[in-house]
Amino acid sequence: MNLPSHPLARLSRFERRFLGIAWLVIVAKCFVVGWAIPHYHVPITPAIIIGPTLFFAGLVTVLWTTHHE
Repeated sequence: MNLPSHPLARLSRFERRFLGIAWLVIVAKCFVVGWAIPHYHVPITPAIIIGPTLFFAGLVTVLWTTHHE
């Protein structure tokens, strides 16, 4: 019986580590933006920056893991 494997299971150890580090950098950037915008009184909401960042990072992650050869 063939069980469907999780897309991340097909990635090498290096690729999984790279993906994890990339997501840590993305999350750190979101925290910095969430702090900096109100701290420096920038007249926009942090969601304008954080929302698209998380959306496109998630999209790229899904595409990379599901279309990996």
